[in-house]
Amino acid sequence: MPDDLFGDPAPRNIRKKAARRALESDIRTVSHRIKDVAFFEDVYRLTAAIDSTGGPRVGRPRAFPPYVYLLFLALRGIHGSARYCAGELRDQAVWEEIRKGVAHHLGSDEARSLPEVGPTRHQWQHAQGTLLIPHLNELSETFAELALAQALRQGLLPPEERRSWSNPGRHQLIAGDGTVAKSPTLSTVPYSVDENGVRRSHRVDPAAAWQKEGGGKRDEEDESGAAATRDATTGPKAKDPKDNRDSDGTMVLGSKFVVFSTRHRGYFRRVFLRYSHVPHDQEGGEAAVALKLACAILDAAEGCMGVLYDGAFRGMHRDVIARRGKLLINKQHKGAKPRYLRTLDYGRCRHGLWSKKGRAHERVFLDTGTATLLPLPIRKLERRSSPNTHRWYHLLAVPCARGAHEHREPVGITTTPGEREDGQSDTETGFHRAEHLLQIPDATGTHQTLYGGREDTEAGFSQLDRSLWNRRMIAFGADAQSLVILGFLLAQNATSAARYREDPTYADADAETSEGGIRPPKN
Repeated sequence: MPDDLFGDPAPRNIRKKAARRALESDIRTVSHRIKDVAFFEDVYRLTAAIDSTGGPRVGRPRAFPPYVYLLFLALRGIHGSARYCAGELRDQAVWEEIRKGVAHHLGSDEARSLPEVGPTRHQWQHAQGTLLIPHLNELSETFAELALAQALRQGLLPPEERRSWSNPGRHQLIAGDGTVAKSPTLSTVPYSVDENGVRRSHRVDPAAAWQKEGGGKRDEEDESGAAATRDATTGPKAKDPKDNRDSDGTMVLGSKFVVFSTRHRGYFRRVFLRYSHVPHDQEGGEAAVALKLACAILDAAEGCMGVLYDGAFRGMHRDVIARRGKLLINKQHKGAKPRYLRTLDYGRCRHGLWSKKGRAHERVFLDTGTATLLPLPIRKLERRSSPNTHRWYHLLAVPCARGAHEHREPVGITTTPGEREDGQSDTETGFHRAEHLLQIPDATGTHQTLYGGREDTEAGFSQLDRSLWNRRMIAFGADAQSLVILGFLLAQNATSAARYREDPTYADADAETSEGGIRPPKN
């Protein structure tokens, strides 16, 4: 399309890869990552969320101070199991590295006061149940505050940097996605009876449920958001609840979590910002939890320009974020059919506007007597502020034999009664504008470049799966599993902070590639 603000998407065969081939220097060994955690200041700051020195304690004092169990939590995110982590901390060389980190942040006297070796698995399990899980909410909120401060220190989500709403930088956006951690057991019932009448007990994960994972074909949805399967002759047909398979047949028994992060170029540069467990009976599902997390980050991070998310976000979610004056960049769902917008009457000519693929099109009649919809070039993405909300517009160029016209079309927000003249709001006219007109349409070059940041979150989830023993969740129950996710995020942020100390200019992202380079996890 000529002279369009967002440009045309590049064909797959000539699309340029954003990530460079990894070098051996990009590899982060386990010993390096243990050191990263030991010297990560936020682990020690996180202790404030579980500090219980407000009154006298009854019983035997703990063998280790609270920050040691937070170090254990983060190290478990590297080793993949509490048993293996406890074994590592019994090693004198590993424990000495931990002592050096404690001495660096808390002083030599504190480091010398620690026992000769690290905590055992039994001590860890006791601390998890009595110290960490009771303060899970405080830990999560404190982690979110510390993570955002870390992102700002590392030049991410900068509030003072120049902004281009039509082409934001990757480090000015947050990316989110949901992932399903496989249940530690495949049992769904507490006991079973075999053919001989023998009753066998099974341990069941109370947080696990059958979840759809991966990019399977989504059910088409009507504008109210209700899922339905379309039938060309009989109309909407309810989905069979017994059909637990998507087009790829990928149903996973496990717990779903939503995670948001932001990153710069280079390996191990991502900073994880927030996370949350998604109960299997959550009203609104994954999208409701993700929207809450996204809004919390947007409200706290002045420099955040928008959100990258997948098709779980629909018109109602776009509306909430656009009203905050931010971008939501995701793909238009396949069930969105063309809708009539308006007819532009310029006296000597008329132009019929329709929505299609997230942007405005003009209906053009062909010599064959048929009509087609042609996308209108977008000249500008306008963002206008008012005391209580924001408005977004596409400045369109409407081609015409008598001379091109300019038209300003609202996008991203579905207006309600009182926001427009009587009878003219989108709700009154029955047009879900946020569902059909995107701020940055997905069939454009800009969207193609930016949306890769959302797909890049899969690298972080792949790292999570590999960090877990046997690629399965290593805890039972939502609270204990949330601690597993928190420990993994702490370990990843520790490495990101260490990489930034080593190279604060991000020069490694442009390093030359050697022959025979290898590809480690891209986190």
